[in-house]
Amino acid sequence: MTFRSSPFLLAGFLFATSASAQTAGAFMQNPAFKDPAPARCDTTFDMQHCAAHDLRVADAQMSARYTALRARLGPAARQKLLAEQRQWLAERDRGCIAKGKRYQGGTMAPVVVAQCWVDVTRARSKALARR
Repeated sequence: MTFRSSPFLLAGFLFATSASAQTAGAFMQNPAFKDPAPARCDTTFDMQHCAAHDLRVADAQMSARYTALRARLGPAARQKLLAEQRQWLAERDRGCIAKGKRYQGGTMAPVVVAQCWVDVTRARSKALARR
């Protein structure tokens, strides 16, 4: 008997190692969630795919706002902003993953984590725009 890899096995592995087991950056780059987003976000896998798309959009907007703010700052303030942004990124991952753990490994845990990343990134983008 030979073992053959199947697309379903691969999708299952990617689903199992999705949002709740990685950083937001890795989640956005997961090959299972390439653009475009699905037309409908009905299944938990599709919900994650939609969230990955939304996170890429939110992250790009946040990055553009970060870059614009950084360009207006002097060297010392840029360093301070960089340290703040790095801390924020670590806290985003830690906080959202903790939120998903409340679901104790259920199928909605990765969706909750992914949506948290989207919401928190959008909020950070708005905060950067106000500065």
